[in-house]
Amino acid sequence: MLSHIVRGFRFGSVLSLSLLAAGWVAPAMAQVKLEHKYADGRKTVHHTTMKLKQTLTLAGMAQETGTERFSISTNQAGKRDADGKIRIEKKTDKLSVNLKIQGIEVIFDSDDPNKKADNPLLEPLLNVMRASAKAKPVLIRDRSGKVVAVEGLEKTAAELPEEFRGDFDAAQIIKTANQESETLPGDAVKPGATWSRNSEVPLGGGQTMSLTTDYKYIGEVKEGGKTLDKIEAKTTAVSLTIAENPNAAVKIKIAKCDLKPTESGETMLFDRGTGEWQSQKGKSRIQGALDLEINGMAFPGMLDLTIETETVRQP
Repeated sequence: MLSHIVRGFRFGSVLSLSLLAAGWVAPAMAQVKLEHKYADGRKTVHHTTMKLKQTLTLAGMAQETGTERFSISTNQAGKRDADGKIRIEKKTDKLSVNLKIQGIEVIFDSDDPNKKADNPLLEPLLNVMRASAKAKPVLIRDRSGKVVAVEGLEKTAAELPEEFRGDFDAAQIIKTANQESETLPGDAVKPGATWSRNSEVPLGGGQTMSLTTDYKYIGEVKEGGKTLDKIEAKTTAVSLTIAENPNAAVKIKIAKCDLKPTESGETMLFDRGTGEWQSQKGKSRIQGALDLEINGMAFPGMLDLTIETETVRQP
């Protein structure tokens, strides 16, 4: 349901009076500029794992959901045009999903995408996964790196019922991609620097989770023979909203939302040379009151959600 995101270290030196008298001075900590780079023709492969466990208790009845997801994706950049725009196609090379809803298991594997669900009522969920596995969106970034357009999703979205098209909405994809790019601090930083970002995560069905995340730049680290920049982060505030849909057969409103991140930690390693994330790993737990109104009836509730994610760029 959620997705997270990442982000110190203070260095000081003490010199004796005799050294100061001799004219020695402590070197200033160098600042670094962290910037995304989108090189012509670059191909990047990522492995991503996600585990989600959710318990939603309404009127004393607990509804449990669990998801394990693994994907391999490739980003292939083209060549910049005369205006400085670059087209980057993303395709899914592998997608496997194991979803459990109230004891019912749904399994999808892109190696056998047409395998039917044991329960025909679950086929719409598998259709969304099939669409995700074969979609090849093309993000168009301007000279500054901002996503200004996305192509290649119209046909995919048209093949799905309206209630399942949210994952393929061009405007939302552009917004999410730019939010991810804006995770970096913007200004040059040195170890110990902190900053905050607000973001929105679309959950489908008109649901949106809003997050406040605090980041801290740790400094340079060595890993896998590379010098990388380490950032740590934690989510400090969260809220959930549901847009009203007058045409929905089941009308849901949030009567009370008092959610808090009770556990949050994320570590990101950035490759300054290539301008790409090397890895991102995090875990968050969100708990609190979530009272719903369903077709005019009140359902007092509690939400307990834990999500773990890890993305690693391949050599």
